[in-house]
Amino acid sequence: MKKLLLILAFGLILFISANGASAAENQTNGFLTDEEKEEINAELQVLKEEINKKLANGETNIEVQSENMKLGLIEKNVMAPSKLKGAPLNTNGSFAAASSVGSKEYQAYIAHTKGANFSHAVFGTFSWKGDYLTAVNADADLTGLFFSRSSKETVVGRDGRIGKDAKVGRVTSKGTFTPVKYWPTSSYTTIIVDVYAPTKSYRVIDAYIQ
Repeated sequence: MKKLLLILAFGLILFISANGASAAENQTNGFLTDEEKEEINAELQVLKEEINKKLANGETNIEVQSENMKLGLIEKNVMAPSKLKGAPLNTNGSFAAASSVGSKEYQAYIAHTKGANFSHAVFGTFSWKGDYLTAVNADADLTGLFFSRSSKETVVGRDGRIGKDAKVGRVTSKGTFTPVKYWPTSSYTTIIVDVYAPTKSYRVIDAYIQ
């Protein structure tokens, strides 16, 4: 009887160890449970509100962080209005035409900082003339050692056609992360950013993982 109990106890220890190792291995190789995704999305919603408050206050080059995630947005002037040459002066001596034309580079990103260690960044340029967008483009950069990765970007005018009568553009980037070992299910990330010609500013509309 004692021998049987010892065998059962030993078997139980092996079972627990194997399952613990399997869970750790899945985490290392990019597997995220539904519960982990739910936790990540809750954190991202808080980070989104935090970053948008900072953007509304005129801050740029922002990164906010929670227990598991980072969310950031950075910008760079591509063609600063004051640097444009040949712009006519208005009656006050300022560069009237120059102040209404310009471009900025933008990048918004999310990064998982524990276990899966992946990141998804969407970046590009938006240009304006006066209060109207003349062009918006987008590309993406996805990282993750234990994933195969792909993305798809779309750009639309929210209130018209970009290059004609749109003042606000929406950039949507959808990423696909497929663990390369042990787990066939992919994870999907989404980042949505609006760019505004009248204020030359941004807002993170959403960031989440499925």
